Amino acid sequence: MTLSLKKLILPIIFSMAAGFYAVPLSHADVVVFDRVTTVKTPIRITVLTKGRFFSAGGRRVDIYLNDDHLKRILTGGDGYGYLKYSPPAPGYITIKARSGSDSATGLLLVMTKNDQALAIEVEHGFKDAVFSDEVKQSSLKAVKMLSKHYKIIYLSRYAGKGISGTWLEKQNFPESVILSWRGPETLTALKKKGIQLHAIIGSAAVISEAAKDIENRFTFEKTKDGTTVTDWDEILEHLQEKHEP
Repeated sequence: MTLSLKKLILPIIFSMAAGFYAVPLSHADVVVFDRVTTVKTPIRITVLTKGRFFSAGGRRVDIYLNDDHLKRILTGGDGYGYLKYSPPAPGYITIKARSGSDSATGLLLVMTKNDQALAIEVEHGFKDAVFSDEVKQSSLKAVKMLSKHYKIIYLSRYAGKGISGTWLEKQNFPESVILSWRGPETLTALKKKGIQLHAIIGSAAVISEAAKDIENRFTFEKTKDGTTVTDWDEILEHLQEKHEP
């Protein structure tokens, strides 16, 4: 197996070893995507209605924010439906979408423009935690401490929101949004919303792609595009030292 292929395959193997494959993947007819924005900056709430295997458009969907009904929308032929929303205050908002007897939830993180965000790639950031309880407890402690100073944004390259979210919740990591990693465009979209991206933790490939957007970049792999660390305690030391109350 070549080095480049190993870099592609290993995160998936680690995810499966974590027991991700054992998480029941229930059939979902509605999907709600997590989003991040800043106060009074419009966001596009996005939902997807699906059939058993493919998207199913033309369905009415009721959108709720923290259990308050916002609006009913109609999904298009591709199954996607959108609703523009400008949050008036910072915090976490639960987005619920209901279509008939089907429903799903997502999370909207609303930041102030003074808040700083810490992005963590789930598959790489926690890959060693699946084999060692000591490493898991160390990473859990670090993320909880860092969440006092930074807004956490989880990034998923392979596992997806459903599997990643289930694992993070099971391990008691701080709840927050989970975004699909789509390369530098993911970070560009966040910056356009006024998000201050203070640091990122991920694979060497991910932090390399983040080099133009995020100054503080950490990985457990060898890299020329950031700081290589040995454990989460070292990340904690770096970020606590850089953080200015």
